Amino acid sequence: MSTLDSPISILGGMTIRTFMEEYWQQKPLVIRGGLVDFPLPLEADELAGLSMEEEVESRIVIENGHTPWELQQGPFNEDTFANLPETEWTLLVQAVDHWVPEIQELKERFHFLPSWRLDDVMVSYATEGGSVGPHFDQYDVFLIQVAGARRWQVLSPSQYKDAPIKDIQLHILSEFTPDSTQEYDLQPGDILYLPPNFAHNGRALDNDCMTYSIGFRAPSIQDALTGMHDQLIEETDEKRRFAAPGVFKELHHAAIDSEDIQYLHSELSKLLNQPEKLLDWLGQNMSDVKYPEFQKTLTAEEVSQALNQAKSGAAFFRPGDARICYAESFTHPEQIKVFCNGDNLLVDKSLESLIQAICDQVEFDFTELDFSQHADLEPMLRFLFQAQGLVELIENEEL
Repeated sequence: MSTLDSPISILGGMTIRTFMEEYWQQKPLVIRGGLVDFPLPLEADELAGLSMEEEVESRIVIENGHTPWELQQGPFNEDTFANLPETEWTLLVQAVDHWVPEIQELKERFHFLPSWRLDDVMVSYATEGGSVGPHFDQYDVFLIQVAGARRWQVLSPSQYKDAPIKDIQLHILSEFTPDSTQEYDLQPGDILYLPPNFAHNGRALDNDCMTYSIGFRAPSIQDALTGMHDQLIEETDEKRRFAAPGVFKELHHAAIDSEDIQYLHSELSKLLNQPEKLLDWLGQNMSDVKYPEFQKTLTAEEVSQALNQAKSGAAFFRPGDARICYAESFTHPEQIKVFCNGDNLLVDKSLESLIQAICDQVEFDFTELDFSQHADLEPMLRFLFQAQGLVELIENEEL
């Protein structure tokens, strides 16, 4: 278990405390040789093959195509790649960790940060000169060079204006004046960390350029407000109406009294002051599966079968696309709320260490568990099986 003063290899030996205090969401960081002992799980041609699959989300950006910054959406075919120019194009494949299990191990290396904020791993391949244009993201991202070389140019939020190029499909900055003090050439194993809203332009320096992007989701406050609204609207009490009990004043009949506004503000604040509902929204939102259409729904019989298999010694694993997190309940402090792939379950707080183990490990053998020890143990495993947070290893190999 890492502590704040533990050196982290993916940070080039920097401690978690130093990174969090000096860089996280504050300023960029170049980490030389941060990625070590990570065999490349797929080559460029395999990435291209993945982009030909119907269920995989992919794009190609050609800087000087039929139009400036031409965007093509996958799935692609062999003719697509045969007709591309020799240079200055980029292939981007989203959520590769969903389709290539070996990339899950890379995500685990970032567990010194909140894993419930981890999004997916996007992989890009670019020919020499390839770029997707200068842009900015509204979330933290680690750009990992795994093959070839790429030059990054970075600008702080105060060094550019958000004025995108008109009449193109991508949000590319029309004005981007490079700052020579923030220009970095990344070689295999090097990592560039960027906080939100730092503009960046990456350009491949050769025909072997592959970059992995690991982003951390950051829902907007407006998203949270909308989520709370959606929850509260389900409990609408039509009898609860505007009824300011203000003292009568000699005001013009068309005047809205400031006390009326204060009353309305107070009533709305009472509605929003429900941390359990906010927890429900945040936990569900951050654990939602990226591609629900591929989420398998188990019957009650299949869940029972999985439980029996677990008790009999069958091995289980946590899929790379499973999103599991938990928090202490505000309304039931003796319990924790476990979220998995958009669903949640309240369990006794004494099971917190087991939940942590499930989030820390990948493969599991539950034969050592005493199911009679706690009434919540079996329902919790049933919940994780049902939500596909845990899957039988043999079943996965057969697929």
